[in-house]
Amino acid sequence: MLDLNAPETRWTGVREVMGMSWPIILGSLSYTIMLFVDTAMVARLGTENLAAIGSAGLWSYILGCFILGVVGCVSTFVSQSMGRGAMENCARYAWQGLYISLAAILLALILWPISGPLFRMLPHTPEVTRLETIYFQVRLPGYVMMAMTTALAAFFQAIGRPSIPMKVAIIANLTNAGLNYLLIYGKFGFPNWGIGGAAAATVIAMTLQVAMLMCIFLSEPIDAKFASRAAFRLDSVKVRELLRIGLPAGAMFFMDIFNWGIFSTVIVGYFGAVTLASHNAAMSFMHLCFMPAVGLNQGIAAIVGYYIGKQRFHRAVKRTHTAMKIAVIYMFIAGLVFAVFGGRLIATFFSSDPAVIQLGHILLILSAAFQAFDAINIIAGGALRGAGDTRWMAIATFALNYFVFLPAAMVLAFPAGLGAIGAWIGATGHIIILAGFLFARFARGQWQHIRIFSEDAAVTK
Repeated sequence: MLDLNAPETRWTGVREVMGMSWPIILGSLSYTIMLFVDTAMVARLGTENLAAIGSAGLWSYILGCFILGVVGCVSTFVSQSMGRGAMENCARYAWQGLYISLAAILLALILWPISGPLFRMLPHTPEVTRLETIYFQVRLPGYVMMAMTTALAAFFQAIGRPSIPMKVAIIANLTNAGLNYLLIYGKFGFPNWGIGGAAAATVIAMTLQVAMLMCIFLSEPIDAKFASRAAFRLDSVKVRELLRIGLPAGAMFFMDIFNWGIFSTVIVGYFGAVTLASHNAAMSFMHLCFMPAVGLNQGIAAIVGYYIGKQRFHRAVKRTHTAMKIAVIYMFIAGLVFAVFGGRLIATFFSSDPAVIQLGHILLILSAAFQAFDAINIIAGGALRGAGDTRWMAIATFALNYFVFLPAAMVLAFPAGLGAIGAWIGATGHIIILAGFLFARFARGQWQHIRIFSEDAAVTK
């Protein structure tokens, strides 16, 4: 996986971080690219469709985030097991993650009958609400596929094979794009399902993604090294370990994305379809921007976990600092591109409506102000998750979301009369403050004392 005997040169850290992260970056773009392609192709159906798919796609993701956060911690256990030389445990933790993923079926069954009333609670027009409900309900069967993909991708990333989920994700995205063309517009005799066709294409592509990853997971080369075929038994001890670290991670992930959903669909959505369409267009570009940093987040989580398993804490710190520098530089440059070319980007991909273009460009200019700080959040969060320091992050996320983010956004949007622009200013302040908290937590080093395995678990300090 990583060469402990390699000499430390100026570029060793960069090679390790990027060698691990670049396939993860491409692979982690899978869901975001699917949603971006869905949004761009559905946008041709009109402004109301653009407004609907943005909020419905966001809530489709938000309501599955808890279980995704839980099973994503498979990477923490597999990478630390690799570092400890306990190869036999790697596939066992992956299987337990797959079993936990099945809880997504129950989640989908619960959400199906209440999805219509939930969207009718949002301050959107009746037509936008109708379209949101269609897209959301068709996407529900994909929840278990998202969770299983997350667990399997976490396994491959943690064993140093991140190119596997990357290649599978590319195939899935090409499948999604092709099916979008057929099912949104009814080409070549296929049904014309509009926004529902985009959702169906995504579910089919996700199902294909899981099937390919499972075939590779059970293949002879992986089985020979990790005994993936024989490790399928349910292990209650390992399930409890995953849940002990994963539940706070899932709660943190859900709270963070859930509150962005409230921000998008309730606070910003209050100001009408044009404002929501502008916001959704800006957020689509932001998602594409920070997903490479999320790939670095997953890469550094695996690297930190591996070096913790080897008891090489100093290397974990150095690699985290390297990843942080890469992410800050990248996201700062991306912010400048948004600030200068934002209007042209929105006009090219999403809308010819001058009101949507103008407001969307303003929102992208505001996003440029926090890009570098968000990079710190993303990398520090990945390093802390790789160490298993998820409980503290969940508490910090809860406090900042409900005492800084949402209150500031609402005050600036409504009493201050700044509308969606004021809400985005509040979000900018929240991201900057969060960066300070996460960076300080990592720098203090409490994460070095956490023990995630049952046999040597210690109280988190």
